[in-house]
Amino acid sequence: MPVVTPREDEPMAAQPRSLTIAALTYGPHGLGRLDGKAIFVRGVVPGETVEVAIREDHGSYAFADLVGVRRAAAERRTPPCAYLPRCGGCPWQHVEYAAQLDAKARNVGDALTRIGGLPAAAVRPILASPEEFGYRSRVTLRVAGRRIGFYAAASHELVPIEACLLAAGAVGRALPAAADLIRRLASPVRRIEVAAGEVDDRVVLVGEVEGGCVGGDAGLVEAWLRGQPAIAGVVLHGRRWRRAWGDVTLTLRPEPDLVLRAHAGAFTQVSAAGNRLLVRTLLESGGFAPGERVLDVYAGVGNLGLPVARRTGRAVLVERDAVGAADARANVAALGLRGCEVRTAAAQRAVSALRRAGERFDAVILDPPRSGAADLIDDLLALSPPRLFYVSCNPASLARDLRRLSGRYRVETVQPIDLFPHTYHVETVVRAVLTC
Repeated sequence: MPVVTPREDEPMAAQPRSLTIAALTYGPHGLGRLDGKAIFVRGVVPGETVEVAIREDHGSYAFADLVGVRRAAAERRTPPCAYLPRCGGCPWQHVEYAAQLDAKARNVGDALTRIGGLPAAAVRPILASPEEFGYRSRVTLRVAGRRIGFYAAASHELVPIEACLLAAGAVGRALPAAADLIRRLASPVRRIEVAAGEVDDRVVLVGEVEGGCVGGDAGLVEAWLRGQPAIAGVVLHGRRWRRAWGDVTLTLRPEPDLVLRAHAGAFTQVSAAGNRLLVRTLLESGGFAPGERVLDVYAGVGNLGLPVARRTGRAVLVERDAVGAADARANVAALGLRGCEVRTAAAQRAVSALRRAGERFDAVILDPPRSGAADLIDDLLALSPPRLFYVSCNPASLARDLRRLSGRYRVETVQPIDLFPHTYHVETVVRAVLTC
């Protein structure tokens, strides 16, 4: 990328400035400083010197565009994806994978120290993804103009795609079918998810529709599906409605000898091999023993709670989504776990009810959404399980919640895991124990 020399009459805000990149942030940007001001810019690598042009100045910080690379870092590489740099789906693919892992571990440690008041030394070395490419068993694509793709960085401009290097084999092979269905549908689809099972590679397409389902689309989908042997089922859904055609259940394998089933659209981890690493990490950290009673909040279809319940024999799983909770119950029945109960309820309401009822648990597992579990903290402190396991996909909300728990809980281990190569996202498993 060439370096551009500014004209003498060009305003300072628009003139390219030299910037040294200190780090990759928890986000798509790298971070540098100009005159003490934090400058955020995409497409950079820690340690290199670049030329940037300020785009948005917010006083104490600013966003800038990359104009050129003056001195490239050794970790910079040419992204193997043909859709980059326009596609915004892989903001870190230009960074060697080892450097991505280092940045993610640093971001977890920084959040725990800066927000949580915890020592960064508590963070264990990050566990790499088992697969750098081809790891996603489900991919969600944007739709615009009856075409599928990903948004360009920092925009709502669609970058149409025909293939994706992150998609697992069956998902990648199904992308042309997803594009064909979108071209045919009259219903205004906003997003379409292509999801594959882990045991049999069965593929289900899930379309999110703006408004209602156009009447003729029901017959169209039914006829289209008969001509698509590689597609097991189709789901279309919108606000307060959902329609399905074919078989829309998928298989999950959180452990090598454990198969669960989930309806497409229920929450599951995007990486099958990465999820098994996550489950194994939790089990190794947990020390779960027969007879212990465990509470799994934000349980989904039982991805974490059921591997634990197989070892303890007693568990309560809480899941707000009715489809996910129904899948969890079916999985409990299929496994014959008679000491396992599934409750369909919002997390805070369920934990509060358990506290008021005087229920007791040997351990609690949390796997909340990116926003964290702030509304549960007071009830968790009152519930006082001896061991607490917090699985998080957001270092900032994790650190915030751990700070509130720190009066009664001591963090013993913090294990980052990379489930999302080429993005800034990182999963973390925390083990905390009750101290008073």
